[in-house]
Amino acid sequence: MIITAFLSSCQEKKVTFVNLKKHSGEGFFDRGDREGEKFIYKSILVENAPHGDIEILDMLIKYKNQNLKDAAINKDAYSFTVFLYEKNNSTSYFIENADDPGGLTSQVLQDYYSKNGIGEITIDKCGNDKDWTAKISYFDMQRNLKDTILYNCKNDKK
Repeated sequence: MIITAFLSSCQEKKVTFVNLKKHSGEGFFDRGDREGEKFIYKSILVENAPHGDIEILDMLIKYKNQNLKDAAINKDAYSFTVFLYEKNNSTSYFIENADDPGGLTSQVLQDYYSKNGIGEITIDKCGNDKDWTAKISYFDMQRNLKDTILYNCKNDKK
């Protein structure tokens, strides 16, 4: 019986992703070079997220490869971003609730990003409107934000 408990405690917990439907949507850039261009955003909670830098980056790449193939299909959007947060007692509130910015107990998901954010995946359309660039930004063990470019735009030929 003790051996069973020991073996089960050594098993790695499965990483799961929870889509926050009330924190996902689309909009239009209102300034800058992409003013008027459409963007799409999604927020995800990650349960049993890994803690090492390499493991986090691997998880984010795997998530992108398995879940973001539809970004290239959405031809009318310039940018698609996924924000990933550690699932815990504080962030789990947003599974069923939208942001509540007023009152005594203000709850805004973005306020948890510096402490509970894991990273983000951004996919942007290239200038030729056919290709996409992808970047992963993630927090390392010291909570420094690191960037990894998965693929970049080629120079557009004119």
